[in-house]
Amino acid sequence: GICLGMQMLFDKSFEIEETNGLSLIPGEIIPFKKEELYPGSKIPHMGWNELNLNNPDDPFIKNIKNGDYVYYVHSYYAQPQDFNKNVLAWSDYKVWVPGIVRNNNVIGTQFHPEKSSKIGMQMLKNLLEELS
Repeated sequence: GICLGMQMLFDKSFEIEETNGLSLIPGEIIPFKKEELYPGSKIPHMGWNELNLNNPDDPFIKNIKNGDYVYYVHSYYAQPQDFNKNVLAWSDYKVWVPGIVRNNNVIGTQFHPEKSSKIGMQMLKNLLEELS
């Protein structure tokens, strides 16, 4: 899943109203709160932000490095029940924004790989290699 598609993978979301998700990854989708972000941060979180790799050996992020930039557009973010297990990479917006989540063969990105230049293309290539 990409962006909203990734958010649907979780148990529930609080966007507009509390809504059940697909429960493929345990956790919730919550809104950014201005007071919890860095001064001057905007909602929606829109633009380039760097990735911090949490599980660098996962095949989905092969050839991706700490500090590589990806492109985000979102006002809500995931709070997985098990961050270490389900988050492959995250970005710092004063809150830790899970950028890539995974639970077995279910993978999602909060950012847009198709707008993330060579890094996004590498991830899509990695996904195709993993599927073949």
